[in-house]
Amino acid sequence: MKLWQKNYLLNKFVEDFTVGNDYLLDQKLLEYDCIASTAHAKMLFKIKILSKKELNQLIKSLNEIIALNKKGKFKIKKEQEDSHTAIENYLIKKLGTTGKKIHTGRSRNDQVLTALRLYSKNELKEIEKLSVHLINEISKFKKSNLETKMPGFTHMTKAMPSSVSLWSHSFIESFEIHV
Repeated sequence: MKLWQKNYLLNKFVEDFTVGNDYLLDQKLLEYDCIASTAHAKMLFKIKILSKKELNQLIKSLNEIIALNKKGKFKIKKEQEDSHTAIENYLIKKLGTTGKKIHTGRSRNDQVLTALRLYSKNELKEIEKLSVHLINEISKFKKSNLETKMPGFTHMTKAMPSSVSLWSHSFIESFEIHV
């Protein structure tokens, strides 16, 4: 039974349509959802909703989920729909009532937004690293073509003589603005 489901039998066709492949996409968000849940648990401890023991149990279990996920051993099931439900089910199965407390004071929308932001932030850092690598490779190409001449173009019309070095540098500058 779904977290939101009432006392009726769910049509499998409707479930397949509404869930789609979201549960597979959420696998990428799982670690970030656990990181956000850890921060949330610390806040719940700070405002005395969780005891120190409950906080430690939750953090340990969330770290277990991250480790299992990295090994490919924590799979979100279609019937769970998303990472939040998969995490909550794991915590409840392992910790009982303590596992249910992880959602105190936050909505599913808060969870989704936070996990997406953390994921995006990490992916942007990776793009930045790749961009720096690309700039370095273009720089090597530029240096190896310092003397190679080529025609310059203005609006698809031949213009003043140019070089491969100058042309390649234009790509470096376009990336450097954003890195």
